[in-house]
Amino acid sequence: MRVKEFLQTTPVFTTADVQKVSSSKESAETLLRRAVASGEIHRIRRGLYASKMGKYQGETTEPFRVISTLDPKAVVSYHTALTAHGLVHNVSFEYSFRSNSVKSPFFFEDVRYVPYMANGSVRTQVLHSAAYGSILATTREQTLVDCLSHLPRAGGAEEAIRSLSTMPYVNFADLEGLLADASDSLVARVGWLLEQKQREWYVEEGFLADLESRLGRGPYRFGSARRRAEGWSNRWKLCLPESEEEVASWIWG
Repeated sequence: MRVKEFLQTTPVFTTADVQKVSSSKESAETLLRRAVASGEIHRIRRGLYASKMGKYQGETTEPFRVISTLDPKAVVSYHTALTAHGLVHNVSFEYSFRSNSVKSPFFFEDVRYVPYMANGSVRTQVLHSAAYGSILATTREQTLVDCLSHLPRAGGAEEAIRSLSTMPYVNFADLEGLLADASDSLVARVGWLLEQKQREWYVEEGFLADLESRLGRGPYRFGSARRRAEGWSNRWKLCLPESEEEVASWIWG
């Protein structure tokens, strides 16, 4: 494949990718400099580029392609995983992923890319789309736990609740395993959400009772400790960001 053909048919690529189809490393570097200067390709960050040739001319670069090309082992996480699973309530221009090789956030085409260290094991699955090919993302159950553990990374309490409640179902065996070593605060948040979705998700009362039995004296919070709690869930000893009726209205279903 000639280099020009490669650039016209590959939306996102690395310097190493161009070197593979070029006659030499020096030739590849020269071509990249000239293509960037002419606007035929755009530099996303060091060693990573987006094509603006052929069918990609004038097109916005797909963020999931940026992530998977930058680090094929990256795991799309938090609010971005909600987007990947088609569960997101509000569109975000921040894309989060776990990576052991990407350390610093960066901007490209008004999108902020935010890497987090891939500490510990997480449950993942491969998602496919004609728009971006394939990406590695956290499972729905892992995403639920992640978002309720790190509400700011999920867009805040309301966005997390509205988005997570659109899940069609939950695998409770997987969820139980993910909650094995969870904090009381996380257990309270998950328990509250499951109780709200008990009918739609067929949540057994015994499962809720087991979660409830793990709680200490509390209280726990569904939101920032710096924000005044407006509501209270007695069963889950949980301070809510708004009245219980208002927060319950964020639930889809």
